[in-house]
Amino acid sequence: MLLHLRAALPRILGLVGIVLGGTTAVAAVAGALSGRSIAHALATGYYVVGAAILVGSFVLGSRGPWRSEVEDLNTDNWGGQSATMRVRARRRRRKATPEERAESKRGSFGLFLLGVALVLLGALVDPSRRAF
Repeated sequence: MLLHLRAALPRILGLVGIVLGGTTAVAAVAGALSGRSIAHALATGYYVVGAAILVGSFVLGSRGPWRSEVEDLNTDNWGGQSATMRVRARRRRRKATPEERAESKRGSFGLFLLGVALVLLGALVDPSRRAF
């Protein structure tokens, strides 16, 4: 597990950097265009993105034990028409493997930590709030 985390660390840090940099850039530009202080705009941007990531964490973590797959349909049964040409393909439900469930939990936990970190960063930057 530690070996996998060490291999994934550059990608994780890259994604966190993109989220922080993108949020900072968009919030600063929006704050400058609206005439508000940059610190207030940054805090609002961090709050909004952090809350959206927390919602995404909840959605990812609330996946049930079932997964759906598209069935491999025989083209002869559909008159030569392939399954990708049809509007709706048949779906089959299967039980998720333990690895899929563990991966879902790890992804949800990672998003939760990122969302909380962004909300806390917004609270630190917010000029209308005082930590002490």
